[in-house]
Amino acid sequence: GPKVTYIPPPPPDDEDTIFAHYETGVNFDKYDENAVEVSGLNPPSPLLTFEEANFCQTLKKNIAKAGYSKLTPVQKYSIPIILSGQDLMACAQTGSGKTAAFLLPIVSVMMRDGVIASSFKEQQEPECIIVAPTRELINQIFLEARKFVYGTCIRPVVMYGGTQTGHSIRQVMQGCNILCATPGRLLDIIEREKIGLQNVKYLVLDEADRMLDMGFGLDMRKLVSYPSMPSKDKRQTLMFSATFPVEVQRLAGEFLKANYLFVVVGLVGGACSDVQQNILQIPQYSRKEKLVEILQSTGHERTMVFVDRKKKADFLAAFLCQEKIAATSIHG
Repeated sequence: GPKVTYIPPPPPDDEDTIFAHYETGVNFDKYDENAVEVSGLNPPSPLLTFEEANFCQTLKKNIAKAGYSKLTPVQKYSIPIILSGQDLMACAQTGSGKTAAFLLPIVSVMMRDGVIASSFKEQQEPECIIVAPTRELINQIFLEARKFVYGTCIRPVVMYGGTQTGHSIRQVMQGCNILCATPGRLLDIIEREKIGLQNVKYLVLDEADRMLDMGFGLDMRKLVSYPSMPSKDKRQTLMFSATFPVEVQRLAGEFLKANYLFVVVGLVGGACSDVQQNILQIPQYSRKEKLVEILQSTGHERTMVFVDRKKKADFLAAFLCQEKIAATSIHG
C-alpha cells in the first residue's frame, strides 16, 4: 500500500486543556446501585473514598484537578487489588471509570518507586504497556494518563496505526514510562528494537474481549511470548472489559496468574437499563422507508444509525440526504 505520511497534531499541553472536564452522564450516581461480585482468593477490602487509597500529594492534586470526587464501583474494587500486586480481570459497562481504575494505582506505585526514562537511550524500556484495539480508545487512555502524571517525571506516550511510523518512533525515543498502543503498531516498534520489554511491570489490556477475540488474539500471544517480556509470574497483568464471554475468560486465563481476581460490576453482558430498546422486525427491502419514517417522526433529534458495512454507511448517508434528511457517514 501507499506509504503513510500522516502525523497527528500534538495535543495542546497547557494545564487548562490537560484537565478539561467532561460532563458526567445524567445518571452517573446510579453506578453505586450496581451489585459487585468478586471471585478469587483473599481479595482486599474495597475503598470507599479516594483518601483511603493513600495516594501521594501530587496524585491527589491531579485527581482533584481532573474533577474526580467520587469513586465508581469498578474503581472501589480494582484500585486496592492492583495496589496489592494481584492480577485482575474486571468487567464493567462502558463509561463506568475503568481507565482511572487501572491508571491511578499504576501511577501511584510509579511515583512511589521512581522511574527512569531518558531520551539518551537507544531503546526505551517502559514500566507499563497499555494495549487497546482502536486509536480512539488508546488516545483517550493516553489523555487520561497525562492528567494523572502532570508535574511528575513519568512520561506517557501514545502510538497507533494510520500514522507515520517515524513519528511514533520519535515520540517513544524522547523517553517512555507508560506506553499506550494499538497491537499492530506496538509489535512493529518492538520488532524495530526501539522498545525493550524487560522492564515491564504492568501489562494492561483494555477492551480485553476484543483484544483476545477479534483478530488480535495472535498479536497478544506474540506480545506475551516475546523472549524479553517478563513471564506472567514476574509482571502484573490487568484486563478490563465491558463484556466477557466464557470463551474469552478461558483465553484470558492463559495471560493471568493462576490466582487472579475477577471483579464483575452489574450483570455481565446485560443491556443498559437506562436505554429503552424497541425491536421492529422489518423485511429487508422495506427498511430504508421505515428508517425515513422514524427519522421524520423524531423531529430535530440527533440520531445515530448503525450498519454492518462501510459501503452501506456511505450509501445510506447519500440516500438520507436525497430525502432531505441531513446525514453524514463515518466508519473504520
